[in-house]
Amino acid sequence: MNHKINVAVLNSTSVRIGPYTKQGTEIFAYILINGLAKFGKKDLNVTAFCSGDSQVAVKKESIIYRPSLAHKYINKYTYTYFDIALISKAFSQQQKFDIFHTNFHIGEYILPFAQFTKKPIVITLHGNTDEKYASIFFSLFKTLPHVHFVPISNYQKKFLPSLNYTKTIHHGINANKYTFNSVGGKNILWTGRAVPEKGLDTVILIAKKLKKFTKIFPMLRDEYLQWFHEEVIKKRDLLVQIVKVYIDFNVARSSLITEYQNSKLFLFPLKWEEPFGLTLIESMACGTPVVAYARGSIPEIVKDGETGFIVNPSDDDIRGDWIIKKTGIEGLCEAVERIYAMPEEEYKKMRLACRAHVEKNFTVEHMVDQYVEVYKEILAKKTLSKV
Repeated sequence: MNHKINVAVLNSTSVRIGPYTKQGTEIFAYILINGLAKFGKKDLNVTAFCSGDSQVAVKKESIIYRPSLAHKYINKYTYTYFDIALISKAFSQQQKFDIFHTNFHIGEYILPFAQFTKKPIVITLHGNTDEKYASIFFSLFKTLPHVHFVPISNYQKKFLPSLNYTKTIHHGINANKYTFNSVGGKNILWTGRAVPEKGLDTVILIAKKLKKFTKIFPMLRDEYLQWFHEEVIKKRDLLVQIVKVYIDFNVARSSLITEYQNSKLFLFPLKWEEPFGLTLIESMACGTPVVAYARGSIPEIVKDGETGFIVNPSDDDIRGDWIIKKTGIEGLCEAVERIYAMPEEEYKKMRLACRAHVEKNFTVEHMVDQYVEVYKEILAKKTLSKV
């Protein structure tokens, strides 16, 4: 192609996209859009469809200035109407674009509109494709060859193998912002959404068992405040005489960099199949190794024994032959203790391996290059089909 590719990147109206965004999909969108503007500018013209107050380095199109969820009368159920309205606006301008790239969960909002355009649609899969409704829903749109799905982990492809997949593109970060620290610190670290599937209650349990100073930085969700109070705050308060567990709420992501740099390890005892864990690559970029259950995408992100340790969830749920042979809580405890027991030089070697792993596989430059390649491949196939 001789001209620049005109790309429309569609995002939810619910959250402002910017450097202080705290939700995973919108964090990805911010990194991607600004990465496309910086590293793909010789190939692309990018327009972002998003809330009007989003902070992105490209032209914006919106239907509402403030994020929909910032409005008093719009809630977690009704904000989807505004996302659909934004999609409608984007498709009404389809003559301006060569390709649409959407970031709405796993494509549920965009697919019903896909038949109304011949332009290629790229859907980055941000959620789990093993949801019970997914196979039924996607079967409704199996005759749309111009719709292409980008898995963010190979694990996602396991459940819906018949989708029109591009290659897997793992998330990337601006590694320059996550300065490497070769020494680390003394504490266990956890950060993420304060929801049951992220395993925060297990982190509290391990802090108690191992008596290791632990720092947690939860992003609170209103619907889980009761769970958080019962399973985290109350249990933390009972540990005052045993071990210190420090909690700080809704901390800006930029402020977490120091915490990543100065921690011994990042503990991630997931209870669900994580499609991709941005916090893992942020931690490793700073040099801090990860201990996690072998769920979802984890074995694609963590190198067992090199950038941390992977643990099978239970004796009845064996995902791989990892270095740590114990499973469940016992396996996590053994992995944590092994990192604490490492001689200084061996631990420094692991921290260096963490940084090198991110620089090789999980940078924004690497991610953008792959997306630009996917755009070009899709458009080249479209051109050939017309010949």
